[in-house]
Amino acid sequence: MTVIATESAAQQALDLLGAGIDAVRSLDLAQLSSGELLELLHGLDVARHRAACADHTVVAEIDQRGVAGERACRDTATLLALLLRVDPREAAARVAAARELGPRRALSGEALPPIFATTADAIADGAISAQAARIVTATVEALPDDVRVTRDLEIESYLVEQARRFAPRDLRVIARRLIDTCDQDGRLASDADRERRRDMTMHHHADGTVSGRYRTDAVCGEAMLTFFDATARPVTGPSGEPDPRNAGQRRHDALRDGLLAVLRSGQLPATGGVTTTIVLTMTPDQLDAHQDTYRSGCGLVPTGHGSLMSLGAAQSLLGDAQIHPVLLGSLKRVDAYGDTHRIFTAGQRLALIARDHGCSFPGCTVGPAWCQAHHVVPYALGGKTSVDNGALLCGYHHRYFEQLGYRCDMRGGVPCWVAPSWIDQAQTPVRNTAHLPQPEPL
Repeated sequence: MTVIATESAAQQALDLLGAGIDAVRSLDLAQLSSGELLELLHGLDVARHRAACADHTVVAEIDQRGVAGERACRDTATLLALLLRVDPREAAARVAAARELGPRRALSGEALPPIFATTADAIADGAISAQAARIVTATVEALPDDVRVTRDLEIESYLVEQARRFAPRDLRVIARRLIDTCDQDGRLASDADRERRRDMTMHHHADGTVSGRYRTDAVCGEAMLTFFDATARPVTGPSGEPDPRNAGQRRHDALRDGLLAVLRSGQLPATGGVTTTIVLTMTPDQLDAHQDTYRSGCGLVPTGHGSLMSLGAAQSLLGDAQIHPVLLGSLKRVDAYGDTHRIFTAGQRLALIARDHGCSFPGCTVGPAWCQAHHVVPYALGGKTSVDNGALLCGYHHRYFEQLGYRCDMRGGVPCWVAPSWIDQAQTPVRNTAHLPQPEPL
């Protein structure tokens, strides 16, 4: 008996779709008039919009059926990223769009329309783009609850009608004005609305930097503003030099120092069985870098989150972070590993606090909780991790004292700072007395 294999319905549909694309590609465009070319371009755009509707339908079915779990994936977005080799953010956006614009099923199996049915119909007709649809759905989601409960369908229909006539850039303006009109004085937004809208997204870049956006509730926002009032003020140099940082840079540095202070406090819960800390994995060569490497910051250090940090940036943390030197063989096998190195112990930090009372840089009033332990003679140059070779420095002065032209000398076990010659030609070592009740002689 001969068995005749038949194509699945899905494959037949894909064959038809591919045949249409091939037909367009095979056209002799040189034989088409300008009007026919524009008609073809517009038709392709409509087809692209309708393809987004098909994507919503398929992804919604995969999501509702739990196919990701069958394939040992954490969620549908992870499945899409692996299967289609797309960016995780794009995969998450496609899943979110499918949940809003794709068909649904009740627990009983009954078919339900999409959450935003009017928008979904417009995409199915090819009348609006997926980008315009996101503006419509995001606008309805952003409405205050009191307005959304009573007028969501009306507002969605209005925005879809505008999307048929205007480009996404203009549609955003219309949507923004619509929200402002619905709640002109902001009084309709309830605490539940603000809780629903709170968000913080972060994107990790290849160079180790992080960008993102956030929207806080009123309590978090007020706490943040108060925090910056106290920590992001301009820092004047010992001789009255202005702070070289702008306001945004000062807020960034204040947030960084605050997070490092929280990490040093030991109050955070453990992660993975280890006290929460920044983990930098360094090779023995990097740990014992020569002076030129230390000065120029050459080399890259992997962090616990998989990004790369310059050796110079990593060395600014070495007094407080956990450093695990790892010796990797030619096959990237761990041939050896060491214990934590060059870290000031809790007892040593207490001794530094008792002696320095805070940042040791002249004129700085930052307290000890916001300070980092600094090696006066760098560890890479043979300096010991000891109280006699340590000094407390706030984050700002720890990062910039070399750029400012200062150097630290230990005099009688006390850190003293020498200003650059253009400030002090005599190069007199000065101790910071800002934390003391009255100046002490050297």
